[in-house]
Amino acid sequence: MEAVDQHAEAWEGIRKGCESERLAHAYVIVGSSRGQGLQFAEAFLKLLFCQAADNPCNECIACRQVDSHKHVDTLWIEPQSKSRQILAADVRGLIHRMNQTSFEGGWKAGVLLNADCMNMSSANALLKTLEEPPPKSILLLVTDSPQALLPTINSRCQKIVLSAGNAGAVDADWRAPLLDILHDLPPSRGLDAARMASQLKGLFDTVKAGIADAVEEDLGQREESLDESKLKDILAARINAQLKEVQADVFRVMLDWHRDVLMLVSSIDEKHLSFPDDRDILLEQSTYHTPGSALQAVQVVEGMAARLDRNIPDLQIFDEAFRRLVR
Repeated sequence: MEAVDQHAEAWEGIRKGCESERLAHAYVIVGSSRGQGLQFAEAFLKLLFCQAADNPCNECIACRQVDSHKHVDTLWIEPQSKSRQILAADVRGLIHRMNQTSFEGGWKAGVLLNADCMNMSSANALLKTLEEPPPKSILLLVTDSPQALLPTINSRCQKIVLSAGNAGAVDADWRAPLLDILHDLPPSRGLDAARMASQLKGLFDTVKAGIADAVEEDLGQREESLDESKLKDILAARINAQLKEVQADVFRVMLDWHRDVLMLVSSIDEKHLSFPDDRDILLEQSTYHTPGSALQAVQVVEGMAARLDRNIPDLQIFDEAFRRLVR
């Protein structure tokens, strides 16, 4: 249990709460829904359901059922629609199950992976249960973006912070190609803009292929009992959810880069640079800008990220944006 080992203090608090029967009814676990956040949630559930004297044992039937997400008293929810949202119908199904009697006479648990993907209707439906939780029930909301949850949801949950979110976290496999694009800014003509747009599209295509391989392997290990159509739906939802996380990281880094340029153009203290190692490149790029055009470049990147949620081809979005950045 890597997440438990790395966050011993948080885990000890959960263990003591379980032993004293003073657990909260809901927790926001701040961490990746495919990494540490997921691992911590699984360990939490094993602590609830494992019957061994020294629990969790990671070997009994209950622990193995938690690992495979098949424990009878636990319901898992994650985005499974084309809109990459957790829908109100899914949350209402969870609430209905939580209000029923436990099959094994103990705890009932619900886990929402990528909990920030709840829409307003599903969030409001969940809020009612958080206000009046059923007895012997626990909700675990796993998210990298707790700030995206309703404040009223955050206020009714205890928070376990495993990571500070995704800000500045860029996977090494695509950091280099991303920096190659940033180092070439701003494009000198339309052809350069088209090339950069193709590079960014290629970066996301490569990342998506890697995510698909990892998700398919994980599903093969966990979801053998699901029919093919259900597997396809879950596969598409998980790939899209994880790709959305990467896209958010990429655009966050692109924004930080353009804000550095804006700071240099505006003669703000260089100690605040996000990319101090690239100071010389940033200084050169700042010579192509006025404070107004540097601010406009920041707004172009913000607009590029926002348009990805619309039904517009990615390459078209990137091409139009980079053309607006031509020096």
